[in-house]
Amino acid sequence: MARRKGRKELLELAMDMGGEEAVEVIKALEKKGEATDEELAEATEIRVNTVRKILYMLYDTKLADFKRIRDKETGWYYYYWRLDTKRLPEILRAKKMEELKTLRRMLEEETQEIYYHCGNPGHPKLTFDEALEYEFQCPICGAMLQEYDNSAIVEELKKRIHELEKELGLV
Repeated sequence: MARRKGRKELLELAMDMGGEEAVEVIKALEKKGEATDEELAEATEIRVNTVRKILYMLYDTKLADFKRIRDKETGWYYYYWRLDTKRLPEILRAKKMEELKTLRRMLEEETQEIYYHCGNPGHPKLTFDEALEYEFQCPICGAMLQEYDNSAIVEELKKRIHELEKELGLV
């Protein structure tokens, strides 16, 4: 069961890092165990340059490793890639800590400021100082700005922060 959860988290992380192509490269690596970038490109039907970019991204985050072997006849080096997920829990924790930091900053902004908005979707939400600058008129449509009720946003941020803190064992 833990293996399946780890795989799901790995694929979600891959999606965040490099989209669907990164997910396909990881699936192919899981299936093959060890493969060259050319073999992975062939298996996934993704351009070899894109596969290499994904492999280097995985290597930089310590989720993949390689061994270099020299072909005695041609003198060329071949790189055989494999997944290395030992650090996955540590990587996921760091990612969640970064998300928590961002959410706390967003919550602080939402609770420290009073915002104004014209009510039209896609139009900017302005701080008091910005609204004053525009004489409480929307800079896009000219409608009067009203105080913006951000209580739903604040509650959602608090909820997500609490969830993350529980996941991370901080509460």
